[in-house]
Amino acid sequence: MKFKILGSVIIGAMLLVGCKQTGNQQGDGGSQQGPSPQQQPPAGQQQMPGQMQQAQDIQVSDQEIEKFVEAAQQVQSINMQMQKEMGKAIQDEGMKTQRFNEIHRSQQSQQGGQANATEQEMNQYRNILDELKKQQSGIQQDMRKAIKDAGLSLQRYQQIARGARQDSSLMQRLQEEMKSSMAAPQ
Repeated sequence: MKFKILGSVIIGAMLLVGCKQTGNQQGDGGSQQGPSPQQQPPAGQQQMPGQMQQAQDIQVSDQEIEKFVEAAQQVQSINMQMQKEMGKAIQDEGMKTQRFNEIHRSQQSQQGGQANATEQEMNQYRNILDELKKQQSGIQQDMRKAIKDAGLSLQRYQQIARGARQDSSLMQRLQEEMKSSMAAPQ
């Protein structure tokens, strides 16, 4: 279970990577390219290979581990809320989540096909995307605030998240802190 939680946390960090990269292009209020209904990394993540190389030698103090885990737990909570809101947006539009995902995957694929979607389904799909884009900016701001409130800069949070993907010992330290913080009474 802790792998799943930490994996979601790292995905949340990657969402933030995408929102920061896009935000730099559009002013700080920008949003990333489309939603990620299955929590796939944003398109902006494709620019990261050079950045990942830097993360291999990252030094992270025990205090930063604690701050990261605190922030990551908040990001996970925000992520879960985002998934609920996304499900509600899909349901409100009268579409099933599975069908939305099929159409979305088709739209994101190289072929850009329509997954044999009817015109009505494509209208529903676009309406759902519009609603999610409206919510996205607030969600990204909430994630940034959670990270800042935990005592880390967005950049440092992202460095630690990238480092954890490359360094198994850092990942283990984060998992141990996550486990102990979940076991501690709150």
